Amino acid sequence: MRDNENYWQRLRRRPVSRRSFLVGSGVAAAGSAAILAGCGDDDDDDAAAPAATQAAAEEQAAAATEAAAEEQAAAATEAAAATQAAAQEDTGPDKRGGTLLNWKTEEDAGLDPGVFHLSNREIHNGTMTQPYTYQATKNLFSMDGMVGFEQVDPTTFVWSIRPGMKFHNGDVVDSEAVAFSFGRLEKLYRALDGTHTTRTGYAFVDSFEATDELTVAEHWARPNADAPVYRAAHYYSFLNPRMVDEFGKFEGSYEGPDGVVEDVYSVQELPHGSGSGPYTMTKRDSTGTRIERWPDYHKHTPADDGFVEDGPYIDAWETRIIPDAVAAKAAFLAGDLDIFTTVDPLEVPEFEGQDHVNVVEITGDGGLCMQGMDGGKFHDKRSRQALQKSLDYEGFIAAIRPLGGQYAAPITDLLPAYQKLSQQDLQEWYRFDPAEAQALWQAADFVVPVENIKIFQSTGAPLQHEISDFLAQSIATALGPIGVTTEVEAVDGNSWAARAVDRSTDVKDWEILSYGTGDRSGTDGIPNNSFLINYDPRAYGFNAFNHYLESPRPEIAEGSATIIEMLNAQEAETDPEARGVLLTELQRWILDNHWCNWRLPVSSVSYFGFSSRLQDQGAADWLNGYSLRRESMWLQS
Repeated sequence: MRDNENYWQRLRRRPVSRRSFLVGSGVAAAGSAAILAGCGDDDDDDAAAPAATQAAAEEQAAAATEAAAEEQAAAATEAAAATQAAAQEDTGPDKRGGTLLNWKTEEDAGLDPGVFHLSNREIHNGTMTQPYTYQATKNLFSMDGMVGFEQVDPTTFVWSIRPGMKFHNGDVVDSEAVAFSFGRLEKLYRALDGTHTTRTGYAFVDSFEATDELTVAEHWARPNADAPVYRAAHYYSFLNPRMVDEFGKFEGSYEGPDGVVEDVYSVQELPHGSGSGPYTMTKRDSTGTRIERWPDYHKHTPADDGFVEDGPYIDAWETRIIPDAVAAKAAFLAGDLDIFTTVDPLEVPEFEGQDHVNVVEITGDGGLCMQGMDGGKFHDKRSRQALQKSLDYEGFIAAIRPLGGQYAAPITDLLPAYQKLSQQDLQEWYRFDPAEAQALWQAADFVVPVENIKIFQSTGAPLQHEISDFLAQSIATALGPIGVTTEVEAVDGNSWAARAVDRSTDVKDWEILSYGTGDRSGTDGIPNNSFLINYDPRAYGFNAFNHYLESPRPEIAEGSATIIEMLNAQEAETDPEARGVLLTELQRWILDNHWCNWRLPVSSVSYFGFSSRLQDQGAADWLNGYSLRRESMWLQS
């Protein structure tokens, strides 16, 4: 473990097809080139070409014919091998069976996918059906509950639901159920004054309409370039309306645009019959959860990347509650867990020489390492800018990112068509300057005086504590001479989340909310999720950081209106190059105003730990949240 006493002494850091969706990335550029190469003039009007040209054409045709023959032969051989491999996959006794051993730090606070997303993903991913997965690393949709989708016009999106699906109690999964599941997200968000769901994924939708038994149409208020990718999230799980009617808990009322008021209900226990996924929940208590294969699971025809025609190979998942990451690591090293996920780079040597352990290295953006600022207190941008200049960034990289670190823009570097700010660019804003920090702080207006800065985090990974401690020490060094003190408070994850989203007063009981360790990379392909949602006044800015349109602080309300306009503009732009320009302007605005969240330097390399018996785990899936929806995982006996 790192020495926490003094960090300063440390020197060590893009109509949409069924499967492929063009996003603004390197993958999108390659896809666009392929599409352009396939478009040309098919008119056959070259019969009078010169003899030399004809000869050359004949020679090229002969070569092409020979090459095509070779290619066909190779393809036939490959197809035969694939057929044989597929037969072995479907019938081989070595792949089916076994129990996946997983862990989480605490009990869930509820299971309704429209409300919570902490400590419950094994239930959502295992017992419920979602539209599909989207793997940004492959630019690929893998179909699950949907078999097709179409962008009919800029504001109409149509779904085709997989036929033959049933909920676990035998009720049919139809368009009414799907439209209900999607449409309740906004209602829950409003009734509860905020939920864990990504509201930017449905805020642009006017309605979800069941147009026939297996078709749902989305009607939008404005175009949205990212809508298909948003629908891959677990929030869009298919939920049985009958279970909500019979077992739902009243959460409040929702008034629609037409003035109609309706009651809104949640189902935090997910009673049997709520889901239609491959597993059913057989245990949920203070020691963990267990889900087991549902024998009546629908055929997944055709199979798709990560999905198996006859359902998942693994029979059950056992998820233990292990509050302490150190204890979880010990259990993993002892062979009692199949998944450890993120491994601290400094601790990689502890996993070496263990035959039952498989540590996978993935290079990329380190992900979330955020410090959210309370807009109720830091309403004057000068106070936020003072904080921006109070972190020793180079010292942080040296101490916290020993195997490689990098400055982090508001959008992940894994979307290069959208994130174009260089490391040098970022250092225009991210620089340690105590004198400037003090001058900005003293010039700032504070409706609520701030003499002590509380950095509030959840317990768990030791690295989270080290990040908070470093930040507290650095701010104290920069602002201490003018009387500002710092402290760190750590609580359990559920308490942390509850206090993070508490909006009972116009200020928080903390100044900075610390979350994310920045040591694992990944993206779902959506700029808003990677990581603009954290700055959005309609999303986390609203329900966690007091940066929202209706703020009683005029500066925050004005800034919210500005960034919402910028966010809407980039979201409606479907040309990747033009969108990239808009997103660069947006990022510069965020950094100029040090708006809402503060992304600290992240790791440039990530490590993931799996047991050697876990096969086809799809390491990249663990980067984008679709890990446990991979039915093709299997356990080697």
